[in-house]
Amino acid sequence: MAPPTLNAKLETRNSLTTDNLRIVIAAGGTGGHLFPGIAVAREFQSRPGARVTFLTTPKSVTPQILERYGFAWEAVAAEALKGRGLLGRLQALLKVPGSIRQARARLLDHRPHLVLGMGGYASGPVGVAAWRLGIPLALHEQNAIPGTANAWLARMARRVFVSFPETCSYLPPDKVVWTGNPIREEFFRIKTPRPERPFTVLVTGGSQGAHHLNMETLKALPRLEDIKEQVHFLHLTGDADYAEVEAGYREKGWTAEVAAFTGEMPEWMGRAHLVVSRAGASTLAELAAVGRAAILIPYPFAANNHQEHNARFLAEAGAGEIILNKDFTGALLAGRIRELMSQPGKREAMETAARNLAKPDAAKEIVEGCLGLIENHAKTQEP
Repeated sequence: MAPPTLNAKLETRNSLTTDNLRIVIAAGGTGGHLFPGIAVAREFQSRPGARVTFLTTPKSVTPQILERYGFAWEAVAAEALKGRGLLGRLQALLKVPGSIRQARARLLDHRPHLVLGMGGYASGPVGVAAWRLGIPLALHEQNAIPGTANAWLARMARRVFVSFPETCSYLPPDKVVWTGNPIREEFFRIKTPRPERPFTVLVTGGSQGAHHLNMETLKALPRLEDIKEQVHFLHLTGDADYAEVEAGYREKGWTAEVAAFTGEMPEWMGRAHLVVSRAGASTLAELAAVGRAAILIPYPFAANNHQEHNARFLAEAGAGEIILNKDFTGALLAGRIRELMSQPGKREAMETAARNLAKPDAAKEIVEGCLGLIENHAKTQEP
């Protein structure tokens, strides 16, 4: 049975070219869902008069990021189902109807022409509410293996944009489009040339940090003591490990730049000769945009092991090397740093392969696809 529609008809496509385009983006939970949403929101707002509102989780870091980029947002109560025990999942499921009602009220207030879900548990209630109200629903899936929310919502969505070609095989073939992962345009236009020296290693575990990467990197330092003056570390730790990692470098006599989080990731990545990181989809898209050699250590507990599938896309193209989390040690990292320092030709080949994977028009293609959905919907609403 077709979902119910809003009582008032949406404006036709012709009127949307002026000043009344309204978009809601459902994203949050982690930076991996939020930052691609910001990239698409910027592209929408490059159209005169377009207004974008984020519906997101009330986690403190999410509003901070959105406010830094100047986007309006409202919170929708939603909780993750994965990674919880039976009781926790049951409690979260019992809250779903209330979350959908809350999302419905937000959508009725904003009356968007389209809802774009970026995955994560914030997308679930908003996507269902949009479908019930007859608002066109589009999705973007960042990872190679679709997450729970997007896999479920794909049946209701009119279009699903994906970051990896592999993902197409998991979704309805008549709905899926491979656009790549939208990232901030700053990654495609690094302003400061990279100095040849020192050899700079960027270590990052993503927005949440990665304890194993943090601790093993500190263990690598004594094994690099003889080339200390030639190597410089940029290290993003996440909040939990910041103090310990900062102290670890200082106590071992290294002048590293350590931060829990930075809003200057394009600049940090631009300075790096080697990136050591988890394999979140946004990080991989950023590596491709900047063109950087990478050692990828997929997070082993990611849903459906999607980070390893993400990493394989780069590794098979020659743009990165994969080390499984269980195999990643300080000794192995020190050896790889020495190897890649001594083989600039290998690094350059990895950088070229990375750039060849970049999808600079991802955000534009998603926005054009969404505008097409709005136009088609408006035609069905005409008397």
